[in-house]
Amino acid sequence: MDGYSISQVAERTGFPPTTLRFYEQSGLVRPARTPAGYRSYDDTHIELLSFIGRAKGFGLSLEEITELLALLVDDECAPVQGRLRDLVDAKIADAQAKIAELEGFTTELRRVADALGTHTPAGPCDDACGCTTDDADAFQQPVALGSRRDDRDAPPIVCTLSAHEVGDRLAQWKATVADALGREAIAGGTRLSFGRDADVTGIAALVAAEQDCCRFFTFTLAVGVDGVVLDIAGPADAQPVIDALIGAAS
Repeated sequence: MDGYSISQVAERTGFPPTTLRFYEQSGLVRPARTPAGYRSYDDTHIELLSFIGRAKGFGLSLEEITELLALLVDDECAPVQGRLRDLVDAKIADAQAKIAELEGFTTELRRVADALGTHTPAGPCDDACGCTTDDADAFQQPVALGSRRDDRDAPPIVCTLSAHEVGDRLAQWKATVADALGREAIAGGTRLSFGRDADVTGIAALVAAEQDCCRFFTFTLAVGVDGVVLDIAGPADAQPVIDALIGAAS
């Protein structure tokens, strides 16, 4: 029999026969049929399935893969590459948003873990043990006026934006950072440097919007004769979030 049977294709590609049948029903890969009615795949089908497997590894949906396959059949790389780049960029933004969210959640868990055990009452739980309330930090030793409390008093590293809004916000930061002339590490954060023609109003608006949803950030925007400088700082645990927002300092 010419071509590959469905079991041979499953062995070559790693896709189980059930998935191969599903792809056929979905119109992604259409094998020929032998006179006896058996499916028959060729090397072109193997290549398509390899492409599908790679796209699935990027987290692309079935609809997105179908769109790419429609471009692939035209034998022109540029449209496929351009659309794949757009999809991958979107996945990067989603991944960065999830990283930022997980970093914030991890920091909050650490804060709770640090509070637990600092006070263990002899009897039932009370307002200071940290088991039943979230105010254990309020029962630490008082701080003298003018002194600086530790990071437990800082706003939690949590973003109030929805997942969709986070993706849009990351895209705004990406566009802003693209105009930066330099990025360097500073104490507690990262500094972005821009030229004299920088859109100061746009940067300020973005900073205000970001501070509104992520109150743990501290922004300092300075405009001088040589250019514009934006410092983004936060608690020690916030650096991964800053990196996800504007990229790591070089």
